[in-house]
Amino acid sequence: MQVQAIDLHPYRIPMPGGFTTAHGTFTQREGCLIKITISGGIIGLGEAAPLPDFGGATFAETYAALNTLRDQLLQRDCVEAVSSLYPLLEEQRYPASALYGLECALLDAWGQHEGMSLHTLLAPAGTQPRANVAVNTVIGAATTKAVTQAAQKAIQAGFDCLKLKMGLSDHPEEEIKRVAAVRAAIGPKVHLRLDANEKWSLEQAATILEACTQYDIQYVEQPLRAFDLEGMYQLRQRVAIPLAADEAVYDLASARRLLDLQADLQAADVLIIKPQLVGGLYPARSIIQTANAAGMRCVLTSSLEAGISLAATLHLAAASPEVTMECGLATLALLEDDLLINQLTIRGGLMPVPTAPGLGVQLDQAALARYTFMPSQEEVR
Repeated sequence: MQVQAIDLHPYRIPMPGGFTTAHGTFTQREGCLIKITISGGIIGLGEAAPLPDFGGATFAETYAALNTLRDQLLQRDCVEAVSSLYPLLEEQRYPASALYGLECALLDAWGQHEGMSLHTLLAPAGTQPRANVAVNTVIGAATTKAVTQAAQKAIQAGFDCLKLKMGLSDHPEEEIKRVAAVRAAIGPKVHLRLDANEKWSLEQAATILEACTQYDIQYVEQPLRAFDLEGMYQLRQRVAIPLAADEAVYDLASARRLLDLQADLQAADVLIIKPQLVGGLYPARSIIQTANAAGMRCVLTSSLEAGISLAATLHLAAASPEVTMECGLATLALLEDDLLINQLTIRGGLMPVPTAPGLGVQLDQAALARYTFMPSQEEVR
């Protein structure tokens, strides 16, 4: 299983409706599709799509790293090449997204070579991967009318869990009204979680969440700034709604730091894990296992990438028995195109996991060609 070629295909995909969070509005997604060819002509696919606003590297830094790492991996055994990435992640020498994209492509090729699906490859010994993964949808509309209409549409589509973007108003009473309107629109049985994207102060968060206790909130993501673990600890003592760390988990080191502090400073009940940001599928598995041992629950989410990376995260969710809550994987519809031929469908709030060897998905070459762009000379270096 020798690595014979590594091809990089930078892309920019528009997000037609935009996607608004407390950090701003995404209008396009930029990343790099990775093809790794191994012996026998097997091609593994990966995707590196950094999120600079969430503590990740820039696209230029990621693309430059991919070009450097390509030379290091060529002619190496596929399994050996995968193993060589993890010391680099520990040393923080290269952007996590670059290492994640390469790991994904190598694992896809490895799985195809072995005739084994990626979720089977990732699953702990003695466990049976799930055939379907429960997912939530995200609602980010600004006005009350738009947000309630979007919530009702999501319920009609079969979703049993909604994540409501918060932090769009500086007035706590408006934030509370937003939650009340959505809960009234979806009824009492649907899971409702909130995502403030670091927008609130400690006092704002306490005021809003104390008032929202009556609306049966599953948890609230990152109500305070990512670095404010002391504030998260204080908030956790004041409100009954579970707290989730999202932006606070911006790489492998930050996840470990948060877990190490849990014994003395319990800043969160739930970890939101983006494999793209922590540097790989196996590093994400390690975080999940450590969190589970510490009594913390985990949710896997996309980083708003295209279909290759989302499929990889779906496989990881299916392979992780510790992950029992809905995962944030219903994001492909935000993109103009997901770069896949065989779509990843959602039925009744469940996403079936591909069963073919490796990732089990096919790249749409024509779509990739439409969205490919030529990086600047600075990005190539």
